Amino acid sequence: MPGTIEKTAEEITATEMMKRDGETYMAVGLFIVALAIPVLIGTLWAWEDRRNAAIVNLGCGTVLGLIGFFGTYYGWKLFKRAKSQAS
Repeated sequence: MPGTIEKTAEEITATEMMKRDGETYMAVGLFIVALAIPVLIGTLWAWEDRRNAAIVNLGCGTVLGLIGFFGTYYGWKLFKRAKSQAS
């Protein structure tokens, strides 16, 4: 079991919280990127049949991908900052 589960709320440091938050942001960001990939693939698939819907899907997939990318990047930066403060 991770050590943070066994600690009480008073024993958890700000660095541990920042590290945990960074890991959470990375996981959520990667999940959103994983959702964006099928949307973009489906957009390419349906481009010839329904162009208006494909343009909307392209915009949605791009926005999802950007949100996921920046969430992952922010989480990675938080995680690295927490690791450097812990050292």
